[in-house]
Amino acid sequence: MLEPFLGHSVGGRFQAFDGVPFSSQNPHTLEPVCEASASVAAVGAAVAAAQAALPAWRRLPVEARIEALRGLVRALPDHVERLAEAITAEMGKPRGEALIEARGVGAKLDDTVALLPHELAPAHPRAPGQQRHRPLGVVAVVGPFNFPVHLINTHLLPALLAGNTVVAKASEVTPLTGQRYAELFHAAGLPPGVFNLVQGGGPVGEALVTHPDVRGVVFTGSYATARRIRQALFDHPEKKLALELGGKNAAVVLDDAALDHTVREILLGALLTTGQRCTATSRVICSPGVAGPLTERLVEAFSKIRPADPRLDSTFLGPLATQASVRNFFAGLAEAREQGAEVLVESEALGACRVTPSLYRVQGNERLVNHELFGPNVALEVARDEDDAITRASHSPYGLSGAIFTERAERFEDFADRVDVGVINWNRSTNGASGLLPFGGLGMSGNHHPGGSGSLRIGTFPVAVMSVPSTARTPNAALDVALAGASGG
Repeated sequence: MLEPFLGHSVGGRFQAFDGVPFSSQNPHTLEPVCEASASVAAVGAAVAAAQAALPAWRRLPVEARIEALRGLVRALPDHVERLAEAITAEMGKPRGEALIEARGVGAKLDDTVALLPHELAPAHPRAPGQQRHRPLGVVAVVGPFNFPVHLINTHLLPALLAGNTVVAKASEVTPLTGQRYAELFHAAGLPPGVFNLVQGGGPVGEALVTHPDVRGVVFTGSYATARRIRQALFDHPEKKLALELGGKNAAVVLDDAALDHTVREILLGALLTTGQRCTATSRVICSPGVAGPLTERLVEAFSKIRPADPRLDSTFLGPLATQASVRNFFAGLAEAREQGAEVLVESEALGACRVTPSLYRVQGNERLVNHELFGPNVALEVARDEDDAITRASHSPYGLSGAIFTERAERFEDFADRVDVGVINWNRSTNGASGLLPFGGLGMSGNHHPGGSGSLRIGTFPVAVMSVPSTARTPNAALDVALAGASGG
């Protein structure tokens, strides 16, 4: 059933603007889901609404902002099912994963409130003044398709809590999901203009991040788009830019790894959300002693797992999100084969956007090793020895997440010291994160502005406040001498 488009969320209500029509598509059935409209004009209206709401919102005591945002938590139970249904319908995320994402909206608020005194701490007791954390102003949050609720919400709530107002842009792949997220905010009853959401693709996003009244930009998506944003903002140092990008995340498996546990964690890392996670395990690098049994078990598992209807609670693997994703995925696999990668398990196209997982053995010099396919594929490398395995993991242009499977603490510490990533995992999947810990990367994965526990810092800048009574005399003997000499002359 085609869902109606209600418009752009501006000033606390849905409004229609002239724009360019676009639509979302169910990747499991290829049926249309929502016919929306992309409007650059909506961006100007949304930023104006956010700018108008900013003075009163940022001057509220933080306790009052927390209470206002609690309305979101109170409204959430009535919206969880509709949010999850939209996520599954538009990007194919299995229902179980979609429900976790929808329910997590409220948990993010709880985590952020708990982090306030830790992340936005007052000055040291011996400091000669105050340390304040001032909100940036109007913050733009540009979200991706793979976590269309979570990866807007995880940046938006800390920005609001810190005293900013926000204009979000939903992914053009998931306009219905964005609309239902906005409906949740309307039900929460925030002051008009504090939250706004616009819809559309690249032109809408460009208009938003370059708008002169936007002071902060949080972007989650591809390196190529992030590069264009950085270029567009080069001459705008007043805008704070936080980038959460992709990853080519390696799991290093050493000879002493607990094999059953390791294989299960690799499968979760590689295949949750059909490999469409920035933290997905897309490389496995093993030492020679474990190569045989590890390869055998991975081949068996990758051969068994098949995509199924994402609407079912029992489904583990859903489709890729779009037909373009399918084309890019198979083009990347074809290039890897041309460069000499050995097929251990091949991906098959099963109609619509459904694909089966693949496992390729590589030497380490193929483009696949450093190219993000954003799909269910793992490149398996056999290193010369344990030191070579860690060295290979350290040679990557990405720097988001990494994992090592070993029982030896000294080997874990070696990995943690040599592999430059923002999320380090010991005997666990590269996937998964905690809102109470930093989340972000470096290199082609980000620009050193982690979300998670660092989200409050993204939307603020520190200010030193110092004062003295007007009756106080600031001591300076040299000035006293100079003044005395001037009066005597």
